[in-house]
Amino acid sequence: MGFLDFFINNPREEEWENQEKLQNWNDIVYTRKDVDMDDPVQRREYIGSCLAQMQEAATELDALEMEYNDVTSHLRDMEEIDALPPEQRREIEECARRILESQQQQEKFNRRKSRMTDAEFEHMERIQKDAQTGAGKLLEAENYQKKIRNDLKRLDSEFEAYLFQEDEIYRTIENTKRLIIAVGVSLVLILIFLLILQHGLGLNVVYGYMVIILLAGIAVTALYIQNINAAAELKVVNKSISRLIMLQNQVKIRYVNNTNLIDYLCLKYGVSTSRELTDLYGKYLREKSEREKVEDARKLLDSNEKDLVYMLRHYRVKDPDIWIHQVDALLDHNEEVEIRHSLNVQRQSLRKRMEYNRDVVAGNAKLEIEDMARQYPKYTQEILDMVSRYEDN
Repeated sequence: MGFLDFFINNPREEEWENQEKLQNWNDIVYTRKDVDMDDPVQRREYIGSCLAQMQEAATELDALEMEYNDVTSHLRDMEEIDALPPEQRREIEECARRILESQQQQEKFNRRKSRMTDAEFEHMERIQKDAQTGAGKLLEAENYQKKIRNDLKRLDSEFEAYLFQEDEIYRTIENTKRLIIAVGVSLVLILIFLLILQHGLGLNVVYGYMVIILLAGIAVTALYIQNINAAAELKVVNKSISRLIMLQNQVKIRYVNNTNLIDYLCLKYGVSTSRELTDLYGKYLREKSEREKVEDARKLLDSNEKDLVYMLRHYRVKDPDIWIHQVDALLDHNEEVEIRHSLNVQRQSLRKRMEYNRDVVAGNAKLEIEDMARQYPKYTQEILDMVSRYEDN
């Protein structure tokens, strides 16, 4: 900042100017220099302005006097309490100590972290009668659900095993049919070959016919028996599959019904599992116990506060209710001194404001009106009439 700027924007100078403005604002100046007192409009406006200032000062004085009386009454109450006999003072201090302990306990409860939200607590309040029973039913249904799932898994495994066995039997039957056809074709081909040897070359193939027919009969018989056994086994497997399907349907019905029961119980109690409901019920019991303690502490605090108010009123304290909010001052002398000092400061401030409104605002306005009446005797009656109307109002 330059040398010239310091003189132009000097903060100290601005502060002095502000203080001068505030002083000017506090000063009430009466001047009739620019008022034509012979003009009835200007004269009445000026007199009315003075009367309005007196009215405003009177209104402010009423409010200040009321506040001043309250502060004074509070100081007198403190004097009354200090002047009590030791036995009565001990009673008050004991009651104040109980209130302080109750307030501290109340604050401790208020600072605690709630285990449950109000919505959760209200929900548990509604279902608390059958919450334990519901948790037991839900746990039983969950355990039964596990058993049903194990049964379904076992039945599915058996079903897949029978399906595999059925496929194997079908392949066996198809293979035996193919082998029978192959044996028949081979027999025909061999017979043709033997006929060629017999008639074409003149060989004796009688034994060949016998061996081939015997082998073919044995093979066909063995394959036929295998086919019959496979068909019989297929019937047994099909019956087993049908039985398994019926069992699966029964178990599935139980599974669906039990699943619906679990869903309903979870919906009814607003949980996902029985463990969640059990934990929630345990939290509810602890939360309920703590809230009951809070309510008991609140009732005890109310009772102690009523006792204190009753005792103070009995000992001629005019405003006993205020001591509920400053019980520390009944037990701690330093706190009492601090409150007393604060009240004295308030009373001095109120007295200063009352003097200002009474002496400066209303007093100067009154002096101005009296001076006008002396300087303008021809308007004295008019001024008196206006003052009379002001006092009537």
